[in-house]
Amino acid sequence: MKSEIAVCRMPELYIRGIFSKFALKKNKIMHDNMVGLVAVIKALGLDEACVKLLENDVVSRARRLHHVDEVYEYITAIGAKLNVSEKASLLIEALAERTNIIVHKLKYIPDNQRPSVKIFVAGDADEGTEGYINTVIKTAGGRIYTDSITGGEGPELFIFLAKNKSMFQLLGEIPALLADEEWENTPAIKQNKIFLIDGEKRLRGVLPEIADDVELVAEVLYPQYFVFGQEGESWMKFEL
Repeated sequence: MKSEIAVCRMPELYIRGIFSKFALKKNKIMHDNMVGLVAVIKALGLDEACVKLLENDVVSRARRLHHVDEVYEYITAIGAKLNVSEKASLLIEALAERTNIIVHKLKYIPDNQRPSVKIFVAGDADEGTEGYINTVIKTAGGRIYTDSITGGEGPELFIFLAKNKSMFQLLGEIPALLADEEWENTPAIKQNKIFLIDGEKRLRGVLPEIADDVELVAEVLYPQYFVFGQEGESWMKFEL
């Protein structure tokens, strides 16, 4: 009896054809979803051609995430679809073990004492990616900035996410952005809490990378509690 995995092994031309089809339709969201699907499939130890069996499931990835558990639910659904539920469970267990360390460490910090974070994305970010980023920030112990949660005082921490450019290229653009009167007297500016993240490496919206992303943001938000060794490699502090 042939295994489900054997059925997945398709020519590389097929994969390129899928991406070409999405490019021709100029549908970036769907293209990014396909990339995300391939990442999950590879993390489950399968050939990327298994994406053929999931074409009808691509649209579901475009929904906004609200909680880290939704990431695990999505991986579970992919695992069930490809008949590798045990591998999916092991992947989820490994990811959850790492994120839970952070969640438990911060559980006694009240919501109103968690830092409010304003994130600027220098590059393209679709709705699904924004939902993913917000989920990562909340899981890492931050609050998404709105006027209502800070009483109009402004965000307590700025994060600049460099997509389609390097962190060092973005450095030159930050002073002009921070000079805006909306931000110049905020707690983030007064306390010099401004950070850059390499969006080509982290916060890409790739679900199997969520533990890495949560660890990075936790390291930025709570340096007194967490050191995961990503400073200088995937993020850096901007000095005013």
